[in-house]
Amino acid sequence: MRWPCRVIAGVLLTLPFPAQAADSYFVTIFSAETVPFRSVYTHTFIVVTRIPEPVNGVPQPVEQHHISWFPQNRMLRGLTLLPERGLNLPVSETFVDCRDNGMRVSMWGPYHIHPELFCLMKAQRAKLESGRVRYKPTDNLYHSDCAANCYHAIWKPIAPLRKYSGAFNCGDASGAMTVKLFSPWIIDPCTTYDAILDLIVPPGEKVFRRSFDDRPGRVDAIRSSLR
Repeated sequence: MRWPCRVIAGVLLTLPFPAQAADSYFVTIFSAETVPFRSVYTHTFIVVTRIPEPVNGVPQPVEQHHISWFPQNRMLRGLTLLPERGLNLPVSETFVDCRDNGMRVSMWGPYHIHPELFCLMKAQRAKLESGRVRYKPTDNLYHSDCAANCYHAIWKPIAPLRKYSGAFNCGDASGAMTVKLFSPWIIDPCTTYDAILDLIVPPGEKVFRRSFDDRPGRVDAIRSSLR
């Protein structure tokens, strides 16, 4: 059932979006998990960045959006009876939460992307912050327009029918799947643009760099949990 995501990506790439073609667009994908793996202490989040073309040689303000979908009370739980209010946690606070809970943060990118993905993630951030979507860690029975976990909140605009919850499908595994789902929009997966990292990763925070083809999965999570 992989073909629907490819079809959606192909359609989205042909649609007109309000983006400036001369600007440069980037995505950075993050995952977090404890080592050894514990499913309750996992997270996936992303940052998209627009670097505008200078006007008359004058640099313009950078535009940046993130999706880091948490429960509003910031209490991480594997199972909840009902959806709860969600919170798009700022990136700096996300790193603090990951550090406080002993999670290693992995990072893919920053990758140069087509502007359509930037626009999709920008719109999804606005939807999440509107209050229309609630948070639920195990959300298999809910449409992602109603309730979503951290990674389904990211995937909704590009893979709306994909539900991939499970005890070992989160953390680095869902981060790797996010890279895969974003790949139709990534222009050059072999090149990262480290010059903009200071705009994305808070000062002093450590990240474990991963290459585009470095895709941890469920088996890796199971092995880690047995340590």
